[in-house]
Amino acid sequence: MRLTAVMRSLGLLVSLGLSSSALAQEVPGDEAPRRSPQLAVEVGGSLARMNHPSTFVPTTRNMTREVESRASAVRLTGGLHFNLRRGAGRNDLWWVNGVDWYLGDDVDVLAFRPGLEKRFVLARRLTLGVAAYGSAAEVSVPTGQINQDPGGGPTMGDSFYEGRARKWIFGAGGMASLQFAITRVLYTRLQGGYTQFFKKAEDFNVGTEGFAVSLSGPFAAALVGVSF
Repeated sequence: MRLTAVMRSLGLLVSLGLSSSALAQEVPGDEAPRRSPQLAVEVGGSLARMNHPSTFVPTTRNMTREVESRASAVRLTGGLHFNLRRGAGRNDLWWVNGVDWYLGDDVDVLAFRPGLEKRFVLARRLTLGVAAYGSAAEVSVPTGQINQDPGGGPTMGDSFYEGRARKWIFGAGGMASLQFAITRVLYTRLQGGYTQFFKKAEDFNVGTEGFAVSLSGPFAAALVGVSF
């Protein structure tokens, strides 16, 4: 009888111990770490260097238009970014793709900035990003020629467009970003950086002889984005 009572007591203690362990595992402790976003899309504006002298550019075969000299330009800026280290937490590595459209009157510039960005969490909602990137920019100016779309008709109309001379230039740069999370998916970002192109966009053969456009220099941007 005593042996039977002892065995029952031991069995009860073991059962209670296992139940306590299971309950301890189920009871949530600290809040689970937040899942790192894998994709981000952003849009905003920036101010960057865009240097060229004043000149006269042809608009049609019999007309010209003056383009004033400038040292900087406002840009429409956007980006599509991918997290390369899923669940990396405090040390996310991102593939960043920036696109910049310079608002430069008759001198049009479209630039692309693919690169890598390392992000560090400074506070619960604040993140620091440090990036290096390559850059490719297409610079174009009017030529005064009127070209016809191959599919257009025999009369002047929508099938005709103003021709432009285009030059591609390439470079590289770096930037730092401060990102503040407004909600789980919405954020704002402030950027500052420098882009160095290997040469100027030149030899357009329009307007003043020696007309060239330089895009090398610093930039600052403010953007708003969503992350998923």
